[in-house]
Amino acid sequence: MEIFEIINDWDIGQARRYIAEKSKEIGFSSVEIGEISIVVNELCTNLIKHHSVEGKIIFNKIEMNGKNGIQIISEDKGPGIINVDEVIKDGISTKGTMGGGLGAIKRLMDSFEIYSRTSINLGKHIGYGHLLESNGIGTIAITQKWLKSSQNIGEKEVKISVMSRPYIGCKVNGDLYYIKEFNNKVILALIDGLGHGTEANKVAIKAKDLLEENNYKSLKELLYSIDTGMKHTRGAVIGICIIDKERKVFQYGSIGNVELRYIINSKDKKFITTNGTLGVSFKTKVNVQESSYENGGIIVMNTDGISNKWEYDEYSCIPTHNPAVLSNMIFRDFAKDNDDATVLVAVI
Repeated sequence: MEIFEIINDWDIGQARRYIAEKSKEIGFSSVEIGEISIVVNELCTNLIKHHSVEGKIIFNKIEMNGKNGIQIISEDKGPGIINVDEVIKDGISTKGTMGGGLGAIKRLMDSFEIYSRTSINLGKHIGYGHLLESNGIGTIAITQKWLKSSQNIGEKEVKISVMSRPYIGCKVNGDLYYIKEFNNKVILALIDGLGHGTEANKVAIKAKDLLEENNYKSLKELLYSIDTGMKHTRGAVIGICIIDKERKVFQYGSIGNVELRYIINSKDKKFITTNGTLGVSFKTKVNVQESSYENGGIIVMNTDGISNKWEYDEYSCIPTHNPAVLSNMIFRDFAKDNDDATVLVAVI
């Protein structure tokens, strides 16, 4: 994930060049890169033109079951858009936080959604014909583009969004995430190497490699195997969720303070974590919990770089079909500046 603060025209150029370069690496054509650059320019220009508060562009490479693409998010904490239905039209501008050119973005990208909360409209969302109400301030625009061979994302697949960044000032992240689907199961994991910077990143990579080597095991055996392989390291914490799509259940187990919540019908259930540190101070039995799930249920996992003070009630009226909206808002509002921070949202 790369975050660009957008204050002036120089910031626009920096974001546009970086995203164009990364899009080329992924495999987009020169024509598609030109379209992506137009989108970046439009989103950035709106942030500057409408004097957004803490305006940012966030770029992510995205992957879903081997399908590759990019995600570009524009966010701010400004007064919001009063009439979101109008600004999606080509050429329409507004003195809220976003405006003209948004209709063009919708044409150039594979998906485009806006969620805006103002003191006047109490929050509106456009993307797939939904109109929502909520409380708060700010605007988030989320757009995605897939490689042409990757566009057919099945409606029944687990949809996942991750927001992750290192401790501010560090070049590498001590938090890592792991997503794997095989045999009708999906494995989701967050790893937090102790400390920050290069050494934390190294130990997190080791834990991730051990997870990959042992992912065929039961969840309890998997956690024990990773712990054994982490001996003589500075240690890490991990949370693993295994979704069994055939049985429609998921299991969760952790060593350390990686949290998981399951949300369905606006009810928020928090799962219990197991105290300890991989390879260092883990002496208790692993507590593996199992829960059935319903279609449309939401799993939220986060490291301790995300404050646990967030409540789903604050976000209950945002769109749930796209996990990127919820992951971005939790990250924006609750990521700590003094730690690596990661949040993963899955719609199952």
